[in-house]
Amino acid sequence: MARTRTYPYTTTKTRTEAVVDQFDIFLQYAGIGEPARVKLLDGVQERWLEVVAVYLCNEGRKRILEARVEIDWTMHSDYASISPTVNTDLPGWESGAAPEIRVIGHRFGQKARELNIVPNSWVLFTPSIRNNSTRHAELCAKVGVSMGHPVPEWQSKPTDRSMKIIDLDEVGVSIEEAGE
Repeated sequence: MARTRTYPYTTTKTRTEAVVDQFDIFLQYAGIGEPARVKLLDGVQERWLEVVAVYLCNEGRKRILEARVEIDWTMHSDYASISPTVNTDLPGWESGAAPEIRVIGHRFGQKARELNIVPNSWVLFTPSIRNNSTRHAELCAKVGVSMGHPVPEWQSKPTDRSMKIIDLDEVGVSIEEAGE
């Protein structure tokens, strides 16, 4: 007789909910407070943002660590039409977090706590928003970022580790750290 397995705690979400959740979990691990996080997540939910990054600077205002999550919205739309829902209790996923998000977000947050540095953030809007300066300025205010403020230079040439999230191929996560 064949045995069947049931998974009573299966969680299925729309693909977009799963994507927004990954950004949320990443920002929580990174140490971004709720008011700022909510604004950034609204920008992701509305599909205004394609990159959300967090970074740490040394006392000389040079970047020493940066982590980011990015989404390809065109790819997301293609995947959503084929596979509109995602199981978030996949092997390696814990409490809705993809392993890649947990690793990068946790590593960044741990370093921020060790160094006692409050993280900063930057975002990249989609090309259609970047190409409309009025809309760009309006949405910068809504997501809580300043338009035209450059990200600080690196202390030294960084090393980069990037990966795609398994089961959400349209989402990438990466971490860069300044060399010694």
